[in-house]
Amino acid sequence: MRMLRTIFLLCLLFAGAAFSAPLDTVRARGVLRVGSTGDYKPFSYQIGVGNFIGLDMELANSLAQALGVKLEVVPTSWPTLMKDFEDGRFDIALSGISITPERQKKALFSIAYLRDGKTPITRCENQARFQTLAQINQPGVHLIVNPGGTNERFAKANAPLAQLAVYPDNVTIFEQIVSGSADLMMTDAVEARLQQRLHPQLCAVHPDTPFDTAEKAIMLPRDPAMKAFVDQWLTQRIASGEQQRGFDRWLDFLWQLEPLRRAIDQRLLLAQAVARAKWNVQAPIEDLPREEQVIQAAIKQGAALGLPAEWIESVWRAQIEASKTVQRELYAQWQAQHAGKFDDAPDLAKTIRPELDRITGQLLRSMADHRALLRDTARKAEVARALQPLEAAALSPTATAQALAAFTR
Repeated sequence: MRMLRTIFLLCLLFAGAAFSAPLDTVRARGVLRVGSTGDYKPFSYQIGVGNFIGLDMELANSLAQALGVKLEVVPTSWPTLMKDFEDGRFDIALSGISITPERQKKALFSIAYLRDGKTPITRCENQARFQTLAQINQPGVHLIVNPGGTNERFAKANAPLAQLAVYPDNVTIFEQIVSGSADLMMTDAVEARLQQRLHPQLCAVHPDTPFDTAEKAIMLPRDPAMKAFVDQWLTQRIASGEQQRGFDRWLDFLWQLEPLRRAIDQRLLLAQAVARAKWNVQAPIEDLPREEQVIQAAIKQGAALGLPAEWIESVWRAQIEASKTVQRELYAQWQAQHAGKFDDAPDLAKTIRPELDRITGQLLRSMADHRALLRDTARKAEVARALQPLEAAALSPTATAQALAAFTR
């Protein structure tokens, strides 16, 4: 009996020595791994590979600083959120996550930093049709939701008679309502308010009186020490007003400029392919006659959108100069490396130029859609913030600055 007791105590001792609480693990590692979906404005939005912005990313950065560690954001999705958490892919999760009984079975949550609820968003002419759940729960109603989260669960529970479509992309889902492919979506009131600003055709239906109430919080491991630390830190942040200021800042963020940011980035990233194609035939980087053709074609296309020729010219010259900067820097690297031909170099005329033409259309449409905002000198700082980060900055910070200069100076 004494031997069994000794073995039991030794097992407890070794188990205690081997076990490391999550908070201690994070501090020892020197990195806080935060899971985020990157598809839920204004909380979390992913730009390219590894770049996340939004209110919850601001929270994540602040928490990492409070812990004295670095931040690593780990991409996840709503359908895989809990499995990824259980598998230990990240330490905590921040993505506008609502507290639910199902999630509480597997995780702890911080104190709430936002109270919200589900409300419809629909085309403005349909607001009167979808005021109540009884109106929405009809066989002729086309309801759309993103998969795996509380939106889908709420829709299935409260509108089982409606025709429910699960759409995989929470970023472009609202275009389905604009186009008429769906009648409405059920989502959090904060998202409905934001999306009606980004899509003038859409209106949030009674966002001040949602159908239910939910709290958003930081999802945590079952570690009382970590919860105590996070709760105290978050309480102080809320009391100081910093949380509300951050919320207002990201709600007012110029999310509508994302298509413009993406077009600038895509055009600059394409400079790599242009450089490889030219390198293979030892063509010069600069081709002034071709540049003038591109500029004049953009001016002609932009005129149909009511854009001033001088503005288009200044923007396109900036994009062309930025592209040449990337190409020159790559040429310098390849010359130093005595590089040979690239087997994967695309065809300049057949592949690259059609893609440049597509980007030109997107860039011009974005300029036309937001002309007043982009030409407002008092809002240059806001515009500059909304147009970053660019993935192309990893290629050339100099080229990135050149490409953005036409909009930010």
